[in-house]
Amino acid sequence: MRALGAALVLWGAGLLCALRRRESALPLRVGQAVLADLAVLRYAVCVCRRPLPEICAGFSPDSLSARFLWEPLGRCLQDPADRTLPDCWAGAAACLPPPLDGYLAPLGPLLAAGGERLAAAIEETREEMTGYLRAEKARQAEQGRVTAALCLSGACLLILVLM
Repeated sequence: MRALGAALVLWGAGLLCALRRRESALPLRVGQAVLADLAVLRYAVCVCRRPLPEICAGFSPDSLSARFLWEPLGRCLQDPADRTLPDCWAGAAACLPPPLDGYLAPLGPLLAAGGERLAAAIEETREEMTGYLRAEKARQAEQGRVTAALCLSGACLLILVLM
């Protein structure tokens, strides 16, 4: 009976650790998806001159970037209740996890004009996001090890106390 209880405590600690890692990885996963989509946005706006609602509809509805950025932007653009394109972009960028919204918000005023300034701003944003994602990945790897150690040691302490 004790072995079963110990196994359940260890299983619960492992589940808690996995859940914590998944929650903390959301900004990283969203950032990677948005980073890939920014290259598509740059090409579609600056080279092909496609309208933004068409671009928003072209992204996969199953991706994280669509859920956090492109769908809110598309809804805002379809309902133009005295909202400008920069306002819609700012609202859609605000739906992103905290560090990512700050990277994308400055692109809003440049979207309507397009051209070389927008292309340069998108590339600069992509470089900044790449640096952030690299640092965040290293930080989360370190934090994941600490979280696993804390969960395992807490579970072991609980097992010892209960025995």
